[in-house]
Amino acid sequence: MDEARFKIFFELTAKPLRSYILSVSRDKALSDDVFQETYVRFLQSESGPVEDAKMKSYLFAIATNILRDQWRHVSRWQIGSSDENEAATHEHHDADMGDRHSVEQALAKLTPRERSLVWLAYAEGYQHKEIAGMLHVGERSVRVLLFRAKQKLAKILDGMGIPEE
Repeated sequence: MDEARFKIFFELTAKPLRSYILSVSRDKALSDDVFQETYVRFLQSESGPVEDAKMKSYLFAIATNILRDQWRHVSRWQIGSSDENEAATHEHHDADMGDRHSVEQALAKLTPRERSLVWLAYAEGYQHKEIAGMLHVGERSVRVLLFRAKQKLAKILDGMGIPEE
């Protein structure tokens, strides 16, 4: 990939990728490291896809794998465990803080895998088949896991007094 093409690709993918990583990791410092490492591994890969849509999926799969590796090797890592991580997650949100904060709090109560599923399906709009490839699970499993994650999220939101719409 030449420099000009990468620059365009980066501009199209950086913001959604950063949001995905931060949403799943709930840790600003970790998300910055994973973000950078994702692009490094993407550029080092010689067997990556050529089509732009598949390159974006491939990029998200790399980020997911890096996060998974991180969680396997760092046993002290806790989702949303510190006030610093919580503050860092919310520092860039100014408008519509009430609803957004409530939804972010609800998402924080999901497991990283559940957050990945919900984010990839609804924020990024990936199909189940694409998500299955990114998360290394079967397509049917994605349907079941996503259904369960949505049910869990609905219960959490209901418990917070946010009615289902």
